[in-house]
Amino acid sequence: MGANKTKINKTVLNQLVVHTNRSPAEIKAMYAIFCRHFPTGNIESPQDLCRCLQKFSLLPIEYTDQKAFDRLYRLFDIQNRNQKQDGSIDFFNFMIVSHILERGPPMEKISLYFHSFDVNNDQIITRDDLEACLPPTVESRQLIQQLLRQWDMNRDGVVSLDDFQQFIMNNPDLLPMFTDARERVRMNSITAESITDNNQSADVYNINHGTFSKSQ
Repeated sequence: MGANKTKINKTVLNQLVVHTNRSPAEIKAMYAIFCRHFPTGNIESPQDLCRCLQKFSLLPIEYTDQKAFDRLYRLFDIQNRNQKQDGSIDFFNFMIVSHILERGPPMEKISLYFHSFDVNNDQIITRDDLEACLPPTVESRQLIQQLLRQWDMNRDGVVSLDDFQQFIMNNPDLLPMFTDARERVRMNSITAESITDNNQSADVYNINHGTFSKSQ
């Protein structure tokens, strides 16, 4: 019976083959590693998620920024929001989100980022959502005001997925983050370190330093 703990369900395996373009053998091997490090079958904290990403070489081991880990965890937990409320991440959702970040089409990546900011899962981004994503500082309040003004493309007072997609697609500085295959390393690391608007060669992107805003 113990051996079955590392045997992946056939339905889950077949779904992951379809959605991630990985071979059954590769998925089975990753599942065995996942179960060895997470015996409960779930990742239950931002630190555990980053440890898992590092095990699969999806995140450099030198990243230790706790705030970055929290935002990264929110990205992965998106897939679970409508299914369960315990805030944990199972192997299926870990694999799906990893695939989107690493190899997914631009619109899927943009949608994933949008929903990571939509903290209360009501399909719009508001001031309350962004306040939950950022530390309570004067700088953050100024950034939130700037982001909401720029993202709200139709000026209706809230930011919809359409608004967010339009903003990204119209911004030449941000678009490569979602469309260029060479950006996969940046997508993997997401918010692990800071970046400024003028430093386009940095390894990661970070909302805390205005990545998703345009310079005025």
